[in-house]
Amino acid sequence: GGLSPAVEHRDFMKKFELEHGSTHPRVVAPTFREAVDAAKRELRFLVVYIHSPHHEDTAAFCSSVLCTEVMRDFVDDNFVFWMGSISLPEGYRAATMLRASTYPFLAVMTSSPDNQTTVCDAHQGSVGREDAMNWLMNIMETQGPQLVAQRAELEERAFERRLREEQDQAFQESLLEDQRREAEREDAERRESVRQSIEATAKAEAEAQEAMRLEAEARAQREREDRAAAKRG
Repeated sequence: GGLSPAVEHRDFMKKFELEHGSTHPRVVAPTFREAVDAAKRELRFLVVYIHSPHHEDTAAFCSSVLCTEVMRDFVDDNFVFWMGSISLPEGYRAATMLRASTYPFLAVMTSSPDNQTTVCDAHQGSVGREDAMNWLMNIMETQGPQLVAQRAELEERAFERRLREEQDQAFQESLLEDQRREAEREDAERRESVRQSIEATAKAEAEAQEAMRLEAEARAQREREDRAAAKRG
């Protein structure tokens, strides 16, 4: 079965950096397919570099073009980047798909609104840094506006979705606050009702005791009067 694409890619990158240094555009994913998907998601151009380790122009291209800070920053700021080696299955597949015949090989790809991935342009053979950057800038200027418009639309949709979510959340929170207030009000009413009921019971008991006391006093008074009358009689 061979190595998994992720392991194969990691080994390739390790070897590449040993030879050419770690200054190079950021590789977005281990496989070509994942890189294409990432560029689609971000609505950015994908720059693909097919590395031919044994080609006579490769070392010069890496040292003076690809592995320079200027190129790294320019590509990282404006593109999604992927590279693979012609001598490994993943890179070979990409090279075949992109019809690479001469090296160093660079291609710029884009996704149309209907999700079709197309190659905007390819550059085959030796190239200087200034020419490579002008070539990339030209693609950005001529074919970039469409991507920019798609990206703006996507961002607008995301913003509207966030707004809706925030409004929903605010509504939910105010609903919960209303429910909390209502529960507190009901609780206070219940407590007040219990207090009144206890007070009423206590008052009724006090009144009953007072009535019994008055009744007992009246009875005692009558008895005293009856005894006094009996003595007089």
